[in-house]
Amino acid sequence: MKAIVGGVLILAMLAAGSAFSYVVDDSDWCWQLRSEARERAMEAREAAREARQTAREQIFAAKREAARARLEALREATRARIDFARERRDIMREQMRARREILRDVQRELRRDRDRDRAF
Repeated sequence: MKAIVGGVLILAMLAAGSAFSYVVDDSDWCWQLRSEARERAMEAREAAREARQTAREQIFAAKREAARARLEALREATRARIDFARERRDIMREQMRARREILRDVQRELRRDRDRDRAF
């Protein structure tokens, strides 16, 4: 009888030990799962942060590029306006020079005609 009680007692201790081991392992397993979940959440937050930063940088780059394009268009418009004004001034100068030459030629012809009329 003592052997049976001793055997049952040993069996009960082994069962209790394995149950305690299962609980300890189970809590360790839950701890590992929580740790892995925490790590995945941190990685996801980091990836989201990097994606936001990349998107922000792309937006800033697009804004810089748009500002650069606006500035270049403004410079080009100013250059075109200056070139147009220069061409207009050149045309006006050329017209004035042509008028002066025509006036000189007419005056020369008139003097020549007058000098011829005096000679006769």
